[in-house]
Amino acid sequence: MTTAVYPIQDLSAALNEEHKVSILELAWLLNDLSATIKSLADGLEECLALLRSDQPGSTLVLSSNRSEALKGFVLRVGQNIVKADIHLKLSSLNKGQVCSLSIAEGKVIPLAQLGDCANFLTVCLRVIKEMDFVEPALVLSQLRKLLSNIRYAHISIRNVSPAFQFPYTTIEPNVFTPEIPETVAVDLIISESGVIADVRTLMPIDPPAASGNGSIASSSSNATRYRQNSTSGGSSIFRGGSAKSVATIAGGGGSITPRSQPPGLTSQSTMPDLTRTVTNISTTSSLASTSSTKSTASTTSWLGSILGRRRQTDPSNMFLYKGQYVKSLERITVQSLDPGLMALISKLNVLELNIGQALRKLEIAMNWK
Repeated sequence: MTTAVYPIQDLSAALNEEHKVSILELAWLLNDLSATIKSLADGLEECLALLRSDQPGSTLVLSSNRSEALKGFVLRVGQNIVKADIHLKLSSLNKGQVCSLSIAEGKVIPLAQLGDCANFLTVCLRVIKEMDFVEPALVLSQLRKLLSNIRYAHISIRNVSPAFQFPYTTIEPNVFTPEIPETVAVDLIISESGVIADVRTLMPIDPPAASGNGSIASSSSNATRYRQNSTSGGSSIFRGGSAKSVATIAGGGGSITPRSQPPGLTSQSTMPDLTRTVTNISTTSSLASTSSTKSTASTTSWLGSILGRRRQTDPSNMFLYKGQYVKSLERITVQSLDPGLMALISKLNVLELNIGQALRKLEIAMNWK
């Protein structure tokens, strides 16, 4: 009965029928993808609209937690910060007094991350306009390019590249009024749907290699000078004889005649044991210097533990900033969530999901072909 309804076909004929069906399914999928991708262009336009300067701005409040270190607000319009009013109260800035900053007239602070995001979205729109849903292989490559640019746009506003952060990029001092000193670095960056204000106070320091070599050279020169003084014939270490005579007696090779020795007394019978004397003097001196060193080190470590200071600059706190080595004295970071960026990230998530699904469907259909 089954064979009567479904007669057994030849294998080659069955493969030919399957090939024809897969071609028809691929054609149907390309037609369906053309409508889907064109509808995604509207979503890309909405994302770009959120980054244009003709849209209403977002006023973001900046406030440090449980301190008066940083207070104020910034106004983001499109890809720029057009207005800011920031009040800083740091112990290493302006003698601990409040320092107020605002953007100078005619100045803006561009947000490079938003500029990158807009560029990637523009490339996506250009790819969609150039897509021709006739050749499946070409459509597949264009969908992959579209998905990669959407992901780059998404990453650019979620994660901060080191190129946009201190010490590689900072806001120029003349952007603010009053103009901030060179020892203050201010950053405004985008991360996780929010604007982050990062403020550091800096202190110039010597290059780490130069300071290390300098100390080593100083120690070597002191040691060399000490050896020269100790071995020079004209320098008298002890009263009554030269360094050579003292070293000879200490080694058991002779004696020394004191200046006021009476004629009737021989030097062998009246001179003390200089070997023991020199040894005792050397031992006492070394013990005293060791005790002094330990006392100084313990005092320094005790003070360092109380004051929270380090005897040497931590390498992780050293930066090459504008051609000069600096270390960070204080740092305050405040983040404020931006509703416009939150909407942008939500739209990018949907676009990335839909394009990824379209790409997977086309890959499966082409594998069947």
